[in-house]
Parts: sequence; C-alpha cells; structure tokens
Amino acid sequence: MVKKGIVLAVCALLLSNTMVWGSLEAQAAVRDEMVNVSQLKENPFEDEQVKPNSNITMKEKVAQLKEQEAKNSNPLEIKGVLLGHVYIPKGTKFKVELVDAANSKSNKTGQILDIRMVDNLIINNVVVIPKGAVGTAYVYEGQKAAGFGRKGVLKIAGKEISTINGISVPLRRGIVGMGSADGGAVAVAAVVSLVGGIFMKGSNIDYPAGTDFEVEVKNNVDLNATPNDLAKVMDPSIVRGTSLTVAVQ
Repeated sequence: MVKKGIVLAVCALLLSNTMVWGSLEAQAAVRDEMVNVSQLKENPFEDEQVKPNSNITMKEKVAQLKEQEAKNSNPLEIKGVLLGHVYIPKGTKFKVELVDAANSKSNKTGQILDIRMVDNLIINNVVVIPKGAVGTAYVYEGQKAAGFGRKGVLKIAGKEISTINGISVPLRRGIVGMGSADGGAVAVAAVVSLVGGIFMKGSNIDYPAGTDFEVEVKNNVDLNATPNDLAKVMDPSIVRGTSLTVAVQ
C-alpha cells in the first residue's frame, strides 16, 4: 500500500508539473492581440515553393507557359504595383529589434510583439521606413521548458510595419530559438526514473529587449508614388491622420 501511494503521489506531481511552474513565472510584456497561427496558409520561416499541379491538362499547361512568356517579355509589369510607381520589392530584407524582452516561459503562440527598425529603409535615395519605426511581430511557436528534458521553443516571425505615408508592409521570416534538453531521453520504466524525469528540466529561451533579427518583405509593396514625387510623399514633416472640422456654438 505504501509503494502504491508513492506511485500515485508522483504521478499527480507529474501532471501538475507544468501548471505549478507556469504560475511561478514572470510574464513578459505582450499585447492583447493574437494571431491564429493554426489558420496561417504558410510557414513564415520556410522558403516559398511553387508546387506543380499534376492535374492540369496539356492545353492549360500551354496556356500557363504562354502567360509566363508574356510576363517575361514585359519586365515593366510588376505584380501588385501600378505602372510607373516606386515599390518595395518582395524579398527585401532588413533588420528589426524587439522592443520588449521575450521568453519561452511566458510568451504564448499567437501573441503580438512590438518590433523596431534598426536602420532606415531607403528606396531611390528616399527614406520610406525610418530607423526607430515600430511594427509588429508574432509568436509563431512558443513552448516553455518542462520536466523530462523538454526544451523551450520560441519562434518569432515578422508581421507588418508601415511606411512614412502609412502603407502597410507585410513581413515574414524572423528569429528561431530552441533550448537544450537536460539529460537527453529519460526512460519511464520505474518509479525512480519517473521521479528523476520530473526534475530533469530543459532550458528556456530568453530574448532581451533590443535583440535584433532579420525579416523579409512578403509581397511587392506599391508606395503610391512615382520617382518624381516619392520624396514629397515620404516627407516626415507632413502632418498625417484624420482631419475633422467641428462647429463651435
């Protein structure tokens, strides 16, 4: 009876392990917004690949080849950009930094985090996103370290940032951190190994405020400006926002 009682007590401790540790951890600064990661159509950290469609007919395949050939013969036609407009090309990379600290103990999957530009993004000698501009990222995967050597995981992906004239720039890529497992695999074959496994906790991931990483522009972004008026459109001294006229009695 004594041995049975010990086994039951240890199992109860194992089940409540994550809950107890979680209640003792300090919460990192996060926004109230959330991203539903399960509904994302792509992994922001994977290279984009065009998957072949084996179900199309030969006629459709020929039509696709002709369409692609026509696009190649007209280099001025850029997807998502009006003819004559300046744009931020898809795949443009630049560095951002975390505004607040983040860690795998308290940051959950889907949470929004603030990021800040490390340098100016300059297009045609004009600053379009200034150094210090604040955008957003999100936790693509957050998992805290726990018993049995489970390591912490914290993957933060860029979400969006705005240009000086208020155009949203969608982002991808980001920073990936994974802790180390403490002691490797733990065999749960006896009470002794079960008890030992509870206290074999993997390491967590900690990103201090100011941690910088590289993000990538997800799509071509039309800046709604021609080369001639780009500097004027991106003039930071211009007051932007919603203007109201209020009658005074």
